[in-house]
Amino acid sequence: MSGFRVGVASAVCAQVLWGLFPFYWKLLADVDPLEVLSHRNIWCAVVLSLLVVASAQRRQVVVSVLSNRVEIFRHLFSSSLIAANWLMYIWAVVNDHVIDASLGYFLSPLVSVMLGFFVFGERPDARQWCAVSLAVAGVLVMIVANGVVPWIGLLLAATFGIYGMTRKSASTGPINGLFIETLLLVPASALALTWISAGGTLAYENPFGKTELILALGGLVTAIPLVLYAQGARALPLSLSGLLVYITPSIQFLIGWLYYRETISLFDWIGFCCIWLALFIYSTAFTRK
Repeated sequence: MSGFRVGVASAVCAQVLWGLFPFYWKLLADVDPLEVLSHRNIWCAVVLSLLVVASAQRRQVVVSVLSNRVEIFRHLFSSSLIAANWLMYIWAVVNDHVIDASLGYFLSPLVSVMLGFFVFGERPDARQWCAVSLAVAGVLVMIVANGVVPWIGLLLAATFGIYGMTRKSASTGPINGLFIETLLLVPASALALTWISAGGTLAYENPFGKTELILALGGLVTAIPLVLYAQGARALPLSLSGLLVYITPSIQFLIGWLYYRETISLFDWIGFCCIWLALFIYSTAFTRK
C-alpha cells in the first residue's frame, strides 16, 4: 500500500475513533467528569511517555522544551485549554448534549479563520468571510429562536480554536506536545483526585474493577487516534487533512441524533444547515488555494 493510502487510512481512522468517543465516555456517566478528566490526563501521559522514551529524537525535543521557561509557560497555557475542552466535552456527553458538542467541533475551523484574522493578520478571501457570516447567522438563529445561547458548542469551539492557535507557534509535534501538556497537568490532576477522594465521591477504588479499568484505558483511547492522526498528517496535503476533520463532528451529530435520540428543534436544524453550508463554502475556498 502506498504512503498516501496509508496516510488516508490513518487519518480517517483517527477521525472515526474521535467521532465514536461519546460511546466511551458514556460508560463513565456515573463518574464525576473532573475525575474522568484527571485520569485521562495521567494515563495519557503514561502511554505517551512510552513513545517518547522509545525515540531519541522525541526525548531530545521534550528535554529541550522542559528546560526552556518560555516553552513551559506556552505549553502550560495550551494544556489548560485542552483540559478545559476535554472537561466540557466529557460533561456534555454524559449529560446528553452530544449534538451540542458536535456543534463546537463543526464551528472550530471557522473560529480558526477569525483567530487567524485578528491574531496573525491573515486575510481570508470572500468565500471564507461568507462561510464565517453563514455560521454566525446559524448560531444567531438558534439563539433567537430557542432563547438560549448554545454555550456548550461555543465554549468547545473557542477553547479548541485558541488551543490550535497556540499549538501553531509551538516547537513540538502533536505527540510530543500532548505528552508535555498532559505531563504538566499531572500535579493538578493528582490534586483534583485527592480533593474528590476527600469528599468521599472518588469512583476509583479497586484497580481491577470495571470502572477503574475504563478510566485507565482513557489514556490509551486518547493516544491511539493521536498517533494515527500524526501519521496521516505527515503523508497528506493540508487541504485533504482539513476536509477530513469534519468526519468527527458528523459522527458525533449522528450518534446524538440517531442513537441517543437527542431532540433537535426546527430552528436547530436551520442553524446547523447554515453551519454545514458555511463549512462547504469554506472547504471549497481551502482546497483551491
